[in-house]
Amino acid sequence: MTFTIRFLALAIALAAATVGGGCTLSATGGQAQTAYRLLAVPVVVPVAHAQPVVIRLLAVGAAPGLGGTAMLYSAQPGQIEPYRDSRWVAPPADLIRAAIAQTLSRQPWVSAVEQATPLAPADWTLHCDLVRLEHDVFADHGVVHLDMTCQIVQASPRRVFAHWHVDGQQMLAVNDAAHYAQAVQSLLQRAVAQIVTEVGRAVGHGVAS
Repeated sequence: MTFTIRFLALAIALAAATVGGGCTLSATGGQAQTAYRLLAVPVVVPVAHAQPVVIRLLAVGAAPGLGGTAMLYSAQPGQIEPYRDSRWVAPPADLIRAAIAQTLSRQPWVSAVEQATPLAPADWTLHCDLVRLEHDVFADHGVVHLDMTCQIVQASPRRVFAHWHVDGQQMLAVNDAAHYAQAVQSLLQRAVAQIVTEVGRAVGHGVAS
């Protein structure tokens, strides 16, 4: 499958910004800022003999420092810096939640994904936390990390059915914001596929029990 990141150029000036080498550029009035978004994953997970269920998707929690739109990189252990001329179009936790919701809504065993006002009693509740999202910069390569934890709760009987970790990393040959965003999209693909698979396993277990 091919996954594409669409880049949204948010012009706050006439000049174009260039991000290179994993370094920040000064945000002056003569430079533009580029915003990146993450897209949903077009994956379908089969669940045998399942009747469509309602899933409540809670807001994705964000670890300290990950609540904003900054694209973070680390050039030295223990230090985090933002790319000054590149950012996420929204907080990453919100983008990840939207991707999970859209992917879940495509599953034939899901009748509705509730995110705000409950419209019907939910059969399952899904909650995830974004633990780590950063770009580690080294002299000759980079490594992007996307770590999450999730739990799925069954409504009846009321219980935490499963809890799991999503730990992903991807190597980069080029250290800049554009390649960082591409790597995160790829990692999100795997993370959402794993999350939907775990939810489908829970729903399938509910059918069998």
